[in-house]
Amino acid sequence: MHLVNRNFLTTEEVYQDLFHKIETLVYMPGVRISENDLCETYGVSRHIVRNAITQLKAQGLITVYPQRGTYVSLIDMKLVEDILYVREAVEQEALYRVIDLSDTTELIDHLDANITEQKKIISHEITVDDFNTADTAFHRNLLNAVGKGNVLDLLKEEYVHVKRWKNFELRDEKRYEQIIRDHQGIVDAIKKRSPLDGRNALHQHLDTVTNLRDVFTTANPEYFIRP
Repeated sequence: MHLVNRNFLTTEEVYQDLFHKIETLVYMPGVRISENDLCETYGVSRHIVRNAITQLKAQGLITVYPQRGTYVSLIDMKLVEDILYVREAVEQEALYRVIDLSDTTELIDHLDANITEQKKIISHEITVDDFNTADTAFHRNLLNAVGKGNVLDLLKEEYVHVKRWKNFELRDEKRYEQIIRDHQGIVDAIKKRSPLDGRNALHQHLDTVTNLRDVFTTANPEYFIRP
């Protein structure tokens, strides 16, 4: 969003811009946020900035320490793990139903096309945002196939914490290739109509906390809440 060149920004616009920057790690976990700097950047009053910060604080994205200042919240891996646990339960049930469908031809065509789009990230033909959009569409296609396309929207507000974790993962470009392989494994299981292969592939794909937490939290402990 290009807000700094606009006049008369609302609290909602400032909030949305800050939200996006926190989600995409423009503002890294633990970085200090200056109200004065934000007022100057957006050309708005302190009242508008404080209202936006209040909303972000309510979502657990901002932490205010009395006498110390305002900071972007550290990534809470226990919260991320809990949200992904719920998501996997939903998608495992959806995948089980997908494999039981009488005709998955159209779905497989959509998923194959989606993976082709995702692969463009490797040659830098698409952006990280484009990749994330394609990734989301892949999973929504699975849910749409069994009439549950909107279920993940129930987790939308909380899911920003997972997205921060995911965007942290994607700073390692090797993760793109692994995600694409995971998606291909899910599609292969649907083609083979193998519930066990599907379950294993989806678990491998979504259980990133177990697979990667120690790798990143050890290398960059300053960005994470310590257990």
